[in-house]
Amino acid sequence: MNKMSISLDNYVARSIETVQGYLSALDAGLIAALLSYQNANNIVGDLCEVGVHHGRLFLILALARRAGDRALAIDLFEDDAMNANSQHSGRDRALSENARRLGIELSEEELFKTSSLDINATDILKRTTSRIRFFSVDGGHTYQHVENDLCLAERTLSAEGVIAVDDFFSINWADVSFATYDFLRRTDTLVPFAITSGKVYLAAPIVAERYKAALSKRADLGQIACSQVLGKEVITLRRTALRRGYDSLRGQIMRRIA
Repeated sequence: MNKMSISLDNYVARSIETVQGYLSALDAGLIAALLSYQNANNIVGDLCEVGVHHGRLFLILALARRAGDRALAIDLFEDDAMNANSQHSGRDRALSENARRLGIELSEEELFKTSSLDINATDILKRTTSRIRFFSVDGGHTYQHVENDLCLAERTLSAEGVIAVDDFFSINWADVSFATYDFLRRTDTLVPFAITSGKVYLAAPIVAERYKAALSKRADLGQIACSQVLGKEVITLRRTALRRGYDSLRGQIMRRIA
């Protein structure tokens, strides 16, 4: 990995708005905070996302790489029916073009063109240099896809790794919630530790407490409270209407000047 021309903080604060996608400013900041915590505490491992789209989230993972790390993008890299004729089209080239524009180098090994249903944990680990410390699940939103991708994440995750599951509360993708709940009921190796309106974050019980403690100190991320999921205490994060308005305005300005 060569020296990058943009920092993680600068990407999350500004340049992320020039990349098409659905990742909120709150989740972008939260993910960056978790990755920064991992780097500061020498939590080692590679990074992975299933369902990359144009790279809005994946480029956060790429920017969090340290020397020797890899960020693995798993995607069909093809437009689907929902995006083919919209502003979000161009999945076959969007990630590479956005990375090039921002000066972020990606190796051939880091681009895995496949369906996650057609691979197993060994296939992922063959393309990485170590187990995964951050795994974003944002591929197909059917029950089958989410169940499959959570199993892939669990089987490749490092002891201190984090799984982020997208659209956990979306009324448009109820299967994400059902598959995630069923997965959590079947396993004792992972628990939820943080929730936003867009994602739920999972980790091993012991390290989940450390992540909660670290996030609780980050008042800059948003309003922080506590809740319960399956008998486990989680922290919830949200942004005020004023902050959401500011984020929306900032995004509009950045897209116009990009």
